[in-house]
Amino acid sequence: MRQYVKPMTSPKPPFKIHPDTSLAHVELHVKGLANMVAFYRDLMGFRLLENEGGQARLSATGKVPALLTLIERTDARPQGSRFAGLYHTAFCYTGRPALANGLMRLVSARWPLQGAADHGVSEAIYLADPEGNGIEIYRDRPRQDWPRLQDSVQMGNLPLDLHKLLEEADPATAQAGAIDAGTDIGHIHLQVSELAKARAFYHQLLGLDITMELPTALFMSAGGYHHHLGANTWNSRQAPRRTAGELGLASYAFLIPDEAGWLAVFERLQAQTKGSRVVQRDQRAGLALEDQDGITVELLTPDTEAVRQTLARLQQEA
Repeated sequence: MRQYVKPMTSPKPPFKIHPDTSLAHVELHVKGLANMVAFYRDLMGFRLLENEGGQARLSATGKVPALLTLIERTDARPQGSRFAGLYHTAFCYTGRPALANGLMRLVSARWPLQGAADHGVSEAIYLADPEGNGIEIYRDRPRQDWPRLQDSVQMGNLPLDLHKLLEEADPATAQAGAIDAGTDIGHIHLQVSELAKARAFYHQLLGLDITMELPTALFMSAGGYHHHLGANTWNSRQAPRRTAGELGLASYAFLIPDEAGWLAVFERLQAQTKGSRVVQRDQRAGLALEDQDGITVELLTPDTEAVRQTLARLQQEA
């Protein structure tokens, strides 16, 4: 008797977000708007797009889209010593001279630095804004020069010579005070309560690739970048879920560059989650949902007719 053998089927490949996905926007709840605007505009060098109604929006170019929105919340609660939320927003400069100019402005103002490192893939400087929100300013090395082990990017933590970096600054450009117009948000680093839950949301659901994993930290990206997202439990293991009434990180956004890539994520979220809401930012449409720790994550895309129809249908069904 001939025995039937069931044909072998290849496992379904894991879902991946569009490879050109990037970080688009960070929104902070702040206690003192005037002081925070002065820091990001006058010291960091961002251009102010709008400052009214208790909200300020800034960009590197002086034009939309905004990279950073500051929302004054005088009634918001300070974050506790252990919290899920922002570890730092990382602004990526266009090169070493631009980073040197930014450093010169900070040094001239005697703004305290929290550290600096050569990560192999990048050179980074760490500080905090007046309300304690972490900031990284960095420049990437060329992708072909990134250290690798097999298929994984290897990020190190070597000393960075700030004196040597300052030699590349142009004093006139630094003193002019404007940040380089090509600056964008290279990545965001979060404090999370559990790495396993962060992995499930960002890797398994949204489709970011894991680029490097440590016992207490996880790094993920789209399209082979060293990381668009970092997550650690260094100060936040088992932290309580984030609530809307806290200072600090209010939301952040990924930009998915085309309609098909965004619709693929939309369909995945519709099948596996509930509670997404429609958002609109700088003529870009998208969805917002909360991650495993209650952090609001926006998924934006250029506003097209198909996206508008999809979001209109979602609003009707809500």
